[in-house]
Amino acid sequence: MTPATWRWILLGLGLTYLALASWALTAPASFAAALANFGPGDQHLVRDFGACSAAFGIGLVVAARKPSWRTPVLTVTTLWNGLHAINHIIDSGKSHPAAVGPIEAALLVAATFLLAFLARASTQRASTQRAGTKGDS
Repeated sequence: MTPATWRWILLGLGLTYLALASWALTAPASFAAALANFGPGDQHLVRDFGACSAAFGIGLVVAARKPSWRTPVLTVTTLWNGLHAINHIIDSGKSHPAAVGPIEAALLVAATFLLAFLARASTQRASTQRAGTKGDS
């Protein structure tokens, strides 16, 4: 991937996480009703999700400009997203409306695969550069 491609992908992912974070932090009841309606609400927990998503979003935005951040940020984001996906798979039958749970679980699994692909590509790029071959940053 070219440096510009990396920047756009990481910036897009980072802004997506930041948008979710902003929603969860500023309107936790609305966020819970639309995306996290799995039973009685806990606005504190929704804001905790927002804070966590903000951290990943900021990391991804920084990684868009600092190539040395790519692999670590993508790896940790992949791990968190994968664990988040497992939680959604377990609770997918408890969502209201019923279709939201399976859709969210599928989207989280797809996002985890995308993040894992990007983390691996970033790792391979870094290995190639350390080996002394020409590559982009």
